[in-house]
Amino acid sequence: MRGLAKILRVLVLSMGIVPIPNRAAGNGAEAFEKLKALVGHWETDKTNMNKATLDLELTSGGTAVLEKFHMVEGGKPVEMTTLYYLDGDQVKLTHYCMAGNQPTMRGTYVPETKTITFDLVSISNLKSADDGHMHHAVYTFIDNDHFKTTWTFRKEQKDAFTEDVTYVRK
Repeated sequence: MRGLAKILRVLVLSMGIVPIPNRAAGNGAEAFEKLKALVGHWETDKTNMNKATLDLELTSGGTAVLEKFHMVEGGKPVEMTTLYYLDGDQVKLTHYCMAGNQPTMRGTYVPETKTITFDLVSISNLKSADDGHMHHAVYTFIDNDHFKTTWTFRKEQKDAFTEDVTYVRK
């Protein structure tokens, strides 16, 4: 009987050492399904100063969502592309920015708030840590025909501005 008690004590103590998986870390598939539901043509809502469009499509046999952003600013076209995909059980994005760099971010989906929060994990073509780049993004799923994005641009190693945009399905 003492042997069993000893084993139970060891098991209980070891439970404090074993990491408990983060519930949010394994929800990439759920987050990716939310992104797949956005496939279609979107336009900025009336509260936005600049008119912009987003076109989202499934690609690569349904394993990636390709987003094409387009707007005209100062008479010149502004275009960017973002690719969303699963990397194991994590949802990620790579944003091909007009700033000339490509941040990759990992997302965490919180069903209670209907948000995916993306945080920078790596970036290519960044010459200096002070150079401007997208660093953080939050997607809020309002309903089937509306969603909001908040992108944070970082420069000189601090947040420089955010872009809050609400899109309407067309």
